[in-house]
Amino acid sequence: MEGRYTISILTKITGLPAHYLRRLEKTGLLSPCRSQGGHRLYTQQDLEIIFQVKHLKEKGINMAGICEILKKKQ
Repeated sequence: MEGRYTISILTKITGLPAHYLRRLEKTGLLSPCRSQGGHRLYTQQDLEIIFQVKHLKEKGINMAGICEILKKKQ
């Protein structure tokens, strides 16, 4: 699946800041592809994961817990 959303578009769609999305990448929950210019390009699947993360975050679950929950689902 090819990436089509830039990080700026995802921040508008999800309401999460870019640094938080980059943090999700560092945890291994997201793995966006890169454009020829090096920009992150996220897929629809990435967007769905981000919404799951946002939902868990709103429930008060910390990043370690979110990673544990979502990695078990994979």
